[in-house]
Amino acid sequence: MTDLHLTQRELDIMSVLWERGEATVTEVRDRVDPDLAYTSISSMIRTLEMKGYVSHRRGEGKTHVYFPVIDAEKAGESVLGRVLDKVYGGSPIKLLAHLMDQHRLSDKELARMRDLLKAPKKRR
Repeated sequence: MTDLHLTQRELDIMSVLWERGEATVTEVRDRVDPDLAYTSISSMIRTLEMKGYVSHRRGEGKTHVYFPVIDAEKAGESVLGRVLDKVYGGSPIKLLAHLMDQHRLSDKELARMRDLLKAPKKRR
């Protein structure tokens, strides 16, 4: 599962599951958008389950409790790779320049970035 495809709403749902560890449809809906229909969130979670990103266990009564099968970092790699290719033309320096322009970094973060730039390159 190297190339994950998550819509914005699926990513919203996954972030609730990553944050909480597990949740019911109602709990996810309450965190994502309480105005959405229960059936809409339920359907999206079932789609995520069919894609292999989510699984479930039986909760109390008929309730299912859903939990992520993929980790956030793996999804982040895929999403970031698509953004890098589609928005920044595959140029990591353009992405980095954008991040530097948009977000103030602490001294600790800047030091970490310098360390990363000095480290030997990992080849894929």
